[in-house]
Amino acid sequence: MKKSLLLAAGTFCAALLMTGCAGITTNNGGVAPISAGPNFYTEVSANAILQPIAGSDYTVVKRDVKASAKLMSYFTCVNIGDVSFATLKAEALKQVPGAQDLVDVKMDYAMKNICGINEVTVTLTGTAVKFNK
Repeated sequence: MKKSLLLAAGTFCAALLMTGCAGITTNNGGVAPISAGPNFYTEVSANAILQPIAGSDYTVVKRDVKASAKLMSYFTCVNIGDVSFATLKAEALKQVPGAQDLVDVKMDYAMKNICGINEVTVTLTGTAVKFNK
């Protein structure tokens, strides 16, 4: 009985190690959880660039406005944080009174993963503008 219990525990531990740890990646400009192979440590970066508003008449209020947020994920079972474009845009516009929108937006992603405990930092950089009437 003792040997079979020890064997079962060993099998469970081996299966857990062979399935790897879950990670987080970016997918088309958004953060998406993935689970693939043995992933005990990861440190990656990525970015996305949004084009300016075409055909709009605007005045630049401030360049290089920044906002950042973090997403924490624990084995993809518990995910905490809001790194959405809408949240980052609202945070960036708070810094510039009178600005109505952002153009030339760049989103930078940095991810650290240590055996299923993931931290994704998303930083938005853009130009704050006010539309001319």
